[in-house]
Amino acid sequence: MIAEDLRARGDHIDCIALDMDGTILNDRYEISPRVAVALRRCMALGKKVVISTGRVYSSVLRNTQSLGRVDGYVCSNGADVYSGDGTPISQLHMDEDLSRRIVEISRRFSSHFHAFIGDSWFYETERSYTEFYIRRSGLQGGKVDFDAYPSLGFTKCIFLDEHEKLVPVSEALGRELGDRAECMFSAPYMLEVVIKGVDKEKGLERYLRQVGGSLDRTVAFGDADNDEAMLLAAGIGVAMGNAHQELKAKADLVAPSVDEDGVAAVLEEMFDLAG
Repeated sequence: MIAEDLRARGDHIDCIALDMDGTILNDRYEISPRVAVALRRCMALGKKVVISTGRVYSSVLRNTQSLGRVDGYVCSNGADVYSGDGTPISQLHMDEDLSRRIVEISRRFSSHFHAFIGDSWFYETERSYTEFYIRRSGLQGGKVDFDAYPSLGFTKCIFLDEHEKLVPVSEALGRELGDRAECMFSAPYMLEVVIKGVDKEKGLERYLRQVGGSLDRTVAFGDADNDEAMLLAAGIGVAMGNAHQELKAKADLVAPSVDEDGVAAVLEEMFDLAG
C-alpha cells in the first residue's frame, strides 16, 4: 500500500487497536519514544487508541505509562474489556469445572503452567520459565495448591515452554476441552487459554459497541497468532515486520518491525503526522 493510498484510507479510521509485546513493546518491554509520540499525536487528533493484548490490566498499566491515559483496554486476549478510566465493560471468565479440568491437564506436562484469578497469577510448581514470566509481566506470582482453593474461576491460563513441547499441550486441550476452551499462541513459547468464543476481535468489538465505533473504521496492529482474528476483522489489519510469514500474508499491510518503530512509521504516513 503506497503512502497516498494509506493517507486516503486513514481518513476513514477512527480507532487504533494495538497489541503490546512485539508490536509496541520491544524486547526490553519498553515503548520507544517515537511510537509514544505518534500515539499521543493520534489521540490529539481525536483518534481512539485501544490497547488489545494478552496481558492483564495491571500489567498493561505498568508498561504503557509513557502513553498517558488511552481510550480503552482489551485485556487477557479479550476476556476483560475496560474503558479508558478502568471501568469494566465486559468480563468473560472460566467457571469452576473448566478451571479445574485445565489444572488436571496441566499436571500431565512438565511445562510451566499458571492461571490468573483476576489480575493475580498463581502456579503450583516452579519451572524454568517461571522467573521469565515474573520479569516479563512485572507481576509477582503466588505458589499455591489449586486443590486447596474452595472456588476457582480463572480469567485465563498460560503454558510456557519451548514451542515443540507446547504442541502436545495444545492438542490435549483441544481434544478434551475444544468445545469449552480457546487455545492460542501469543508467542512461540507461550500458549494461552481462555473460554470458548473469547478473542481480541470479539473483545475489541465489545469495546467499540460501547463507545459507538466499528471494526471497519479501525486499524489494528499485531504480530502473533492471537492477533490474527483482530487483524482480519479490522478495516486495516497491519502485521508487524517481526510477525510470522503466515500472518503477514493475511494482513492488509506489513509494517516495519517493532525494533524499527513499525507502528509509528505506519501512523505517521496514515495521518500525516510529520506534516
